[in-house]
Amino acid sequence: MLVSVIVPSYNHAQYLEERIESILKQTYTAFEVILLDDLSPDNSAEILNKYKNHPKVSHCIINKKNSGSTFHQWNKGMSLAKGELIWIAESDDVAEATFLEKLVSHFIQNPNLVLAYSQSHRMNAQGKVTGSWKDFTDAVDPILFADDFEMSGLEYIDHFLNTQNTVPNASGVLFKKQTYLDVGGANPSLRFIGDWEIWTKIISQGDIFYTAECLNYFRYHDTSVIAQAKKKKDHFEVRRQVILFRESMNAFFDHHRKQQPRANKIYLKNKKALSKELRKNASLAIRRRYYDRIIPTSMIALRTLPFYVVPFFILKLCMQFILSVALVAPYKTILNKPK
Repeated sequence: MLVSVIVPSYNHAQYLEERIESILKQTYTAFEVILLDDLSPDNSAEILNKYKNHPKVSHCIINKKNSGSTFHQWNKGMSLAKGELIWIAESDDVAEATFLEKLVSHFIQNPNLVLAYSQSHRMNAQGKVTGSWKDFTDAVDPILFADDFEMSGLEYIDHFLNTQNTVPNASGVLFKKQTYLDVGGANPSLRFIGDWEIWTKIISQGDIFYTAECLNYFRYHDTSVIAQAKKKKDHFEVRRQVILFRESMNAFFDHHRKQQPRANKIYLKNKKALSKELRKNASLAIRRRYYDRIIPTSMIALRTLPFYVVPFFILKLCMQFILSVALVAPYKTILNKPK
């Protein structure tokens, strides 16, 4: 099975050579490498061009304009890929030499497998291993994630992925290209959580395999997407994207729930989670006085959960708004009082 290794590069020049070398040293050799740079301001393009004539590199493309989202690069790479399987090898991460060999074998054994992923080491900007994602998976299910497992995708979504993204790093994932295309590809507007959405859609189409062996090294540093999301002073955008994700999942599983009881269960759970996120988002808008965002949030709620919104949601928003104004008004009067 041919694997297309897509390397979406942006501003990671100091890590690029180590990243690419870890790909070229894979013990499984049936792969092509697609190098894509999103107009990095550093010397990433110079480093990538050193590899453009390597026999394993099928494409080396430097964008003339920044795309604004790594998921544009994912979709672009997919249009160039010739492989049946896809590995999104993030430009700042590293892999064990046996990464492909150990994951590809499970696709050969199980034709219904659509996605496989491994446990990941966590390392810092200097390349020092500081731990793994085991603490993350232990919080989800310490017994199950302690060993390798394979299960139905819908079962996995129902138990885990419908609550949180339990596939934390794209570099540790291998998936079928056709399934990715069948479900519509990645959504570039979900900059922080687009991987969560596409994993859910892909996994819903077949089986999933997980290995507890750490075959991937995820580099956590100040410019990583996860770090940027956590450092954002305004978490409203992150919450907004979670709402869009929930909306997307509602629409996606609405097509399948009549034929599959578990898909219906996922749909209902997701709808409940959406109402919770809408409440959180509205409350955040009130507390931080983002009054221009209250109406769009309310319109999303009205569109997706009308029977919930009419009797309760709008009433709660109004009460919070009145309370907020009532508490702030006296202080404004005192502060603006002429001396």
